[in-house]
Amino acid sequence: MRKYRTIALAAALIFMASSAFAGDAVRIYGRILAEATTVQQKYAIATSIAALNDPDAAQYVADALDWALATRSSIKTGPEREIYERLSRTLLKSLGDWRYTNAATSAMRAIEDSPDPLTKAEALTALGSMRAVEYAERISLMLRDLNNEPSADRDAGEKIAFGCVLALERMRSPVGFSPLFFASEGWYSRRVRDQAERSLPLILEDPSDAVMAILSVETPPRMIRALALELRSAAPAAGKGRVASMALLRGIASSPRNRTEENQLSELRVMAMNALAAMGPGDGSLASNLTEAYRIGPTDERLVALKAMGADRTAASARALRDIILDLNSAQLAGVVDETRNSLMRAALQNAAINANKELAPAIQTVLINSGWSGGVLALASAAQKALQ
Repeated sequence: MRKYRTIALAAALIFMASSAFAGDAVRIYGRILAEATTVQQKYAIATSIAALNDPDAAQYVADALDWALATRSSIKTGPEREIYERLSRTLLKSLGDWRYTNAATSAMRAIEDSPDPLTKAEALTALGSMRAVEYAERISLMLRDLNNEPSADRDAGEKIAFGCVLALERMRSPVGFSPLFFASEGWYSRRVRDQAERSLPLILEDPSDAVMAILSVETPPRMIRALALELRSAAPAAGKGRVASMALLRGIASSPRNRTEENQLSELRVMAMNALAAMGPGDGSLASNLTEAYRIGPTDERLVALKAMGADRTAASARALRDIILDLNSAQLAGVVDETRNSLMRAALQNAAINANKELAPAIQTVLINSGWSGGVLALASAAQKALQ
């Protein structure tokens, strides 16, 4: 009998949607939804209300969600439970689509009470759509816990994590940045990781402070990812410079545990120095770190350090370049000659011309009077000398 009543009710709803009652559809649907006594009936009505896509129905839908939450314990397992969860998700989606903030508390209760991961995920997404930022920290902690350890049911955990990611993206709360960052490299499927990666720039246009917090404590691979994220962001140049400077320092100060980390730290320093060089003249405060990167790095990194010294265009960086040029020249006079040192000298002179500070004059003159250098090196030294004039 209940089945026939549900069918009859659905037919009545279809009739109303296409009849003269359409103008009062929300009020009529709302009354029927409130008076329905079974999960099946409420689900049939809820789907019809959702199809209306009318925010005026939000209060009726919110009341139905409260009814569903209150009756959860009485719902039997099996088909009734399945319809019940569908009803809950339909109600939550409608409330989220309509951004009905008055239902935020009920949506949070659905997250806490429901054992169904799809219902939890829908409730999380609804909270995000409502911009219920008062729950941002709790959702961030939920995602953090999922990041730290895969759930026993990995599929369920992924569904919930995906809901957390969408919620935090839509809330635009800074507290969501860190858990989203770690979710983007977590144990999840690519779908979840990629969504977290796409969500990050939407959380913070300027993630500089959050990235610096990651740089201060994390592993080399994560520092590389954090710096790359900062450089792609809409952060102002000053913020990017501050982050790149810190990344360079961390790349120097961190002790690699193995060859892999040694290479990763070099990659971090190179990325930071390339960014700093692209930003143009500085204040000279990085000269000592650029010098140290040159000292500890492989040849490719040394070339980038020289580029950054040139772009800095300060007396401090000029002195660093001067000392490098003098050392390379002394080695050449001592008979220590190879293509690597020739390449470094060429790069040092090219960047001396860019730096163009008078501090470089004695070193360049020393190269010019050393006939042991190739014609190409001497031509670069001559060009650098002219740039200083």
